[in-house]
Amino acid sequence: MARLPHFGQATPVLRYSNWIISALVTLSATLLHALFFLNAGGLWRDEVDLVHLSLLPSVSEVWQNLPHDSCPILMHLAVRVWSAAGLGNTDLGLRVLGLFVGLFLLLAFWLASWTMRNGTPLLAVTLAGLNVTMVRAGDSLRAYGLGSALAVLTLAVIWHLTRRPSPAAFCCAVAVAVLSVQSLYQNAFFVFAACCGGFVLCAVERRWRDTLPLFGVGAAAAMSLLPYIPLIVRMQDWYIIMKVGFRFSHGWEQLAVATGSPLTVFTWVWVALWIGALAAAIYVLFWRRDRFPDRSLILFAGTSLVLGTTGYAFFLKLTKYPTQPWNYAPLMAFSAVCLDAIFFAAWRRARPAAMIFAALTISTTFLFELPAVECRQTNVDLVAARLSAEVAPNDYVIVHPWYCGVTFKRYYKGAAPWTTLPPLEDYALERYDLLKAKIQTKDPIAPVIDRITSTLQSGNRVWLVGNMQFTEEPLPEILPAPNNPWGWFDERYSFYWGVQVTQFVSAHSRRGAVVMAPSANCVNPFENLPVVAVAEWKP
Repeated sequence: MARLPHFGQATPVLRYSNWIISALVTLSATLLHALFFLNAGGLWRDEVDLVHLSLLPSVSEVWQNLPHDSCPILMHLAVRVWSAAGLGNTDLGLRVLGLFVGLFLLLAFWLASWTMRNGTPLLAVTLAGLNVTMVRAGDSLRAYGLGSALAVLTLAVIWHLTRRPSPAAFCCAVAVAVLSVQSLYQNAFFVFAACCGGFVLCAVERRWRDTLPLFGVGAAAAMSLLPYIPLIVRMQDWYIIMKVGFRFSHGWEQLAVATGSPLTVFTWVWVALWIGALAAAIYVLFWRRDRFPDRSLILFAGTSLVLGTTGYAFFLKLTKYPTQPWNYAPLMAFSAVCLDAIFFAAWRRARPAAMIFAALTISTTFLFELPAVECRQTNVDLVAARLSAEVAPNDYVIVHPWYCGVTFKRYYKGAAPWTTLPPLEDYALERYDLLKAKIQTKDPIAPVIDRITSTLQSGNRVWLVGNMQFTEEPLPEILPAPNNPWGWFDERYSFYWGVQVTQFVSAHSRRGAVVMAPSANCVNPFENLPVVAVAEWKP
């Protein structure tokens, strides 16, 4: 009589189906990356900031200006090498680099799954690979994609070092861990979490000697961040205007947006999987460890998941910055690999359910989420191109809010002078230090009002680029920062300046028209700017 497979043991057909479904999910994710590449268009301000910083004349200048960005130097070096290799500083060439980074993240999922359990990353690529937030954040010219991939690989190499310590495994783990923290500061918490996961496993198995390499990996990663301390201290002087505080309620809202792809119900899928993984890790640690053949992996991944999530939350609370959905991309990538490892190690019979889940996710993604993938990153490149062709040399262009000036500078080629509210001395980078100096002065946009007056009186046009609110209520007088109820918070000052300009041009111009409305197609809402032209001075 033929021997029946053990309950929960995968048959050959089921095993190969797992590979086939995983490959199809990865192929679908690759298609999403390709669609984003084809539709992303120009670079938006955060991308422009990184690119301009990366391509400063020398690496020394890049290092000195790192406080004007929010990540370490690795992604800047990647852009610099890419450009030096002749692959271009054009939007298309840089988008190709972003595409490669996004595909590298998919490859990292496969490498991690094969290293940790000799399997396919079915759950990881379904949860994270088909997530639109991951695609858009990973492929943008920021450090989130590279940092996410290196966080995933760090988890895998530290697992390998924990199970099979050797000089080669140690050197590999050190190299990947150092690269990981050089891509994103917050990856230090993932390195710490993975090392703690290895330490807990070695402690449970009484392999105390094998904990020493883990301490070495963590120490090497930490030491590689020491040169950044003076830079981080220096940037605190002006980043105070962004520190409005991190509230966990707001963080949960942004995390729900990030994970709620392709449908909002997927947020609760993430929550359910996280709770299930935690329960499995606790069960293995305190009760029936002998029940699971892969209990070591469950314990390692569970510890890493808990400490990685806790450390990431601590990092966000420490920075005091308001978060956006893309800020959670590294946490989602790291968590997805941990969840994948735990569930397939704990419940082998979960494969059929995972396959069904993957098929449903592919279907819903392509039914509901394609418009979000086929989305431009900015319309400022289109605005700048039109103004470059239409403005006269004696016209005047005002870009609002001030940080959109970084994007406008990259694309505007017109003859007319332009400025932001308030005028800044440099638009190559997002210069919060210059903005802080401006908001500490009385009436910093007075030169702009004077130039609007002279431009309209001479018969020329003023072009208003951006979302400037209008209200008929008289504006109260405000004091230099931080002597107002909102203290240093720059957005309140920016709103005030925008209303100040719209009230002035409404009172002193006879003609006005919308030249470009915000795009009705999908455009990044942070840079979908209208254009209004006003003319004819009215006393």
